[in-house]
Amino acid sequence: MADYVLEGPRWGAGARGTSGGTVTWAIDAALPAAFAGIIQSAFATWSSVANISFQQVSSTASASIDLTQGLIDGIGNTLGYANYAFSGQRMSAATVTFDSAEGWHAAGSKVVSNQGVDFFLVALHEIGHALGLDHYNGKPEVMNSIISPSITGLMAGDIAGIQALYGAAPGSAPVAVAPTPAPAPKVDASGVTAVYRFYDTSTGDHFYTTSTAEKVQIQKTLPSYQYEGVGWATPQDGPNTIDVFRFYDTKTGQHFFTTDAGERDTILKTLPTYHYEGVAFEAYANAAAAGPGGVTLERFYNTQTGLHHYAANAAEANAINHGAAGPGWVDEGQAFTVHGPGDGMLFA
Repeated sequence: MADYVLEGPRWGAGARGTSGGTVTWAIDAALPAAFAGIIQSAFATWSSVANISFQQVSSTASASIDLTQGLIDGIGNTLGYANYAFSGQRMSAATVTFDSAEGWHAAGSKVVSNQGVDFFLVALHEIGHALGLDHYNGKPEVMNSIISPSITGLMAGDIAGIQALYGAAPGSAPVAVAPTPAPAPKVDASGVTAVYRFYDTSTGDHFYTTSTAEKVQIQKTLPSYQYEGVGWATPQDGPNTIDVFRFYDTKTGQHFFTTDAGERDTILKTLPTYHYEGVAFEAYANAAAAGPGGVTLERFYNTQTGLHHYAANAAEANAINHGAAGPGWVDEGQAFTVHGPGDGMLFA
């Protein structure tokens, strides 16, 4: 298995592995002009290893990739995200947004957040998404879903991934990456994947996904889905994890998640409006397997609306049980254990 994941579309009219041509980019007024040099270095880093070129233009109106900043979820957690539009397998536009709440500021020759995260690495990561790379968490790389302090530039898997899309830069050699060995059954912040949370303003439903491509597609096509950042993090599939199954109720437009295979099978037999969408992500088999930072979600069901909700902490669960979220909520007990988005984990 290769040490990278591709989102699907790419720049340029050719097939994967061929030149992406020249892609234009611009920053808007929300980003300080001083950031332009760092962003230019990030683009140059990608073009130094892949057969794709970048040109800065003065206006986002004429640029293929726009870069901006805006409030995402407050300091920490999500540092930035990338959206893109495509037709078939061809990219047509992309936007990279950096979280304005991070307090980006100059520190010597760098721009860093208030928590000391290097803006260059965040830009490198988000531009990677805008070029067609998805998250990969098998080993430390720029395209990990969580920023690793050990990373200072592109790793072999990052380079192999971008070359799979656009080929090697003229004069450079392609990078071959050996298959990744099976990870040891341990838990740490570098082995978890961000879960993106949406709130559907039309139904009151919360939706969760680990797929960057699905997140981007929702932001592009479902205006009623309000992006709320990273809800929690989940482990990679392993001996200490269990599957979380996902359903979509075609009657109400709501989503349901469960780790109980018996409950899954009962739903399949008795609830024809529930469309089974497969395994959404992994959860820990028990609280002990999660280690430090583990969070066991409490599941609630609203008898009036049919909604399910997953409380991420005891305070939220207690508030719901005492009517803070309105009437009709029934506490159905513990749902599944995940990793909280704290512990210094910064998602990109």
